[in-house]
Amino acid sequence: MKKAACLLIILAAFGACQPTLDYTISGYTQKIIVEGSIANGEYPSVYLSLNNPLSQKVDSVSILKNVIRTAKVTVSDGVNTEILTSRWDKTHFPPYVYRGYDLKGEEGKTYYLTVEYSGYTLTSQTTIPASTNISTFKTRAVDGNDTLRILSMTFHIDASRKVAYRISTKKSKDKFFRETPVVFNSEFSFSGDKTFDISPKADKNDPTFSEGTYFSAGDTVLVRFSTIDSISTQFFKALTLFSASNGIGNDVFIGEKEALKSNITPPGFGIWWGSGVKNYRIVIK
Repeated sequence: MKKAACLLIILAAFGACQPTLDYTISGYTQKIIVEGSIANGEYPSVYLSLNNPLSQKVDSVSILKNVIRTAKVTVSDGVNTEILTSRWDKTHFPPYVYRGYDLKGEEGKTYYLTVEYSGYTLTSQTTIPASTNISTFKTRAVDGNDTLRILSMTFHIDASRKVAYRISTKKSKDKFFRETPVVFNSEFSFSGDKTFDISPKADKNDPTFSEGTYFSAGDTVLVRFSTIDSISTQFFKALTLFSASNGIGNDVFIGEKEALKSNITPPGFGIWWGSGVKNYRIVIK
């Protein structure tokens, strides 16, 4: 997932030659993997690659052989259309993105994605749901530690909306947002005011890695709270279950798994998702 927005990471990347779609490699179906998102007040971003079969060794070299850099990627709201510009993106791996600079997301609007590559045309659509407010943040001390804190949030869930929520945070010393690895309300069963702990999955390269899933007293933390629709919810829920069962981590997408509820037309696979986002700045007490 893009490290700054909460998004998932698709295995693939670039090499000296552009990859070519081949349906007969190693007994598996090769597909164009799409990881695209748009949020209210933000421009769309799309990452493209070819999938790696589970039978192959997965490392940075194999990933970097499969990034797609020569596709035509278009986003439309039904009235306005923009062809996205491709460039390097050092905040994400694979570090190559197709990004918009004119068409910003708006709550309630539907956005149409078209990807043209290697003679194929993939399509998808998503709607940005209304964002959700966090009513309160609270901190409490970690037992046996004078400096670390647990951060919790409370917000209201309207069961009739059939939406779920993702949350990511960025501590002042860290470069990237880290997601709390839970899709809240993935069963659409919660209703009313609910309180959850925010527990980001720290990376070993983060300066605050020693804090684990906690926060340090006195630190300033950016909180990104995303409301997502039912289609996106089911995809991320299935991805979490698949990743956990295969031990490959929730940020990695390998091979083709029909259990993942992709909303990309064949031979594409992956997710194009909209989110209603609220951003907060919290001082940990």
